[in-house]
Amino acid sequence: MGIFARMKDIAAADAHRLLDQVEDPVSMAKHYIRQLEEQIDHTRSALKAQIAAKQQYDALVARTGQVIDKRARQAELAVERNRDDIASLAIQEKLHHAKLQQTYMEQREAVQEQAEALGKEMERLRDLHKELSDKLGFLLAHSNAAAALRAAKAYAPSGDAGRISRGFDRMEEKIMRLETGALAYRSPDPVSDRLTGWSEQEEVQAELAKLKADKQTL
Repeated sequence: MGIFARMKDIAAADAHRLLDQVEDPVSMAKHYIRQLEEQIDHTRSALKAQIAAKQQYDALVARTGQVIDKRARQAELAVERNRDDIASLAIQEKLHHAKLQQTYMEQREAVQEQAEALGKEMERLRDLHKELSDKLGFLLAHSNAAAALRAAKAYAPSGDAGRISRGFDRMEEKIMRLETGALAYRSPDPVSDRLTGWSEQEEVQAELAKLKADKQTL
């Protein structure tokens, strides 16, 4: 039973940790930004594909236009030479390629519109990314400040501040009493200590010699 209870506690702790991570605004902001960056990458890839498709349609429209011009000249030459059969074939080719060119132009226009829409979407996503990044910086700053405040309170709760201050006062008083006791033990006779300290000095010896000389004079 003890082992199974322990495993249950560990599983519950892991579940709570995951829930805390999900509810963490900083983690959620980072998650949203990652999702947004993935969307920006997909949009960028789609935009590049649309631009490439438009360039292909530009080439198709240009080549088809060249074929149309060529068939038109061939039809004119055939008419001049009284070759109605060749003129008819040239005109048929011209009309066919004209319809193709119209289709290509319509498709190119649709691709162009999609590219413009994707470009606007890219701009919107980039602006949103900047906004979310700024908000993430704001959240990080507040999160760090809150963490520092929690750490400070955990180390020294506000209710313990008075107890800590009183403890320091008592230690200071004890140290002062110890210093006072040590001084009293060291110096039972402050006057004797001062004389002993000065007995070796030249000034004291000189003064003593002067006193002895004065007495001898008397």
